[in-house]
Parts: sequence; structure tokens; C-alpha cells
Amino acid sequence: MTKRKIYLRISIAVIAIGIILSSFYRPYIYRNNISDFGFADTIGSLVSVIGFCTFVWSRKEYSNRIRNIHITLATIIYGILWEFLGYINLYGTFDKKDIVAAAISGIFTYFIKTYIEYRYQKKELK
Repeated sequence: MTKRKIYLRISIAVIAIGIILSSFYRPYIYRNNISDFGFADTIGSLVSVIGFCTFVWSRKEYSNRIRNIHITLATIIYGILWEFLGYINLYGTFDKKDIVAAAISGIFTYFIKTYIEYRYQKKELK
């Protein structure tokens, strides 16, 4: 299987998990007044960078440097700029936990990319 197909599968899986958790888990947590330490509130931020970057990488081959730039830009956009819109009351609400969640998503994205690239580099050397 090609790297691009793997990135597409990861993107679809992460986005689907985000939709399912937002549709079922979050309402369940709110309805039953369960404290999950803010996880239900940060689902979108946790999946955003991973879903976006892996989808972009599934469409075209990019260098490692460009992929790192994608991760950085996506983390800044989803973690800082998007939350800033909530802070100035233009869209949604401001939540510091979403900034942290987007940063965690960026870190996970970096490790996913590194693992996949390592596996395929190792495969190509054989």
C-alpha cells in the first residue's frame, strides 16, 4: 500500500472518530453531567491537525520539510487563530484547552508522519 493511501485512511479514520465522538460522546457527557476533564470540549481540536495534514498528504507527495511546515501552520491556525476568533467573539468561544489540544494534535501528527516515513524509508532500502 502506498504512503498516500495510508495517509488517506488515517485522515478518514480520524475525521470519522471526531464526528462520532462529537455526535455521541459529547452529548452523553453533557446530558449526564460527567466530568471528563474537558475532553468532550476539545474533540475538534484534537482531530483537526491530524485529519487536515494527513488528508493533504494523501493528495500529493511532499518533502519532509514541507510536511513539517504543514503541521506547524495547521497547529497555529487551529490552535491560535481559530481560538482568537472566539476570544474576540467572532466565532465560537475561547477556550485555552483547545489551544493545548491543537498543540497535542500537532505533536501526534508529527509522530504519525515520522513513523510512516520511517517505515517506508526502511521498506525502500530493502
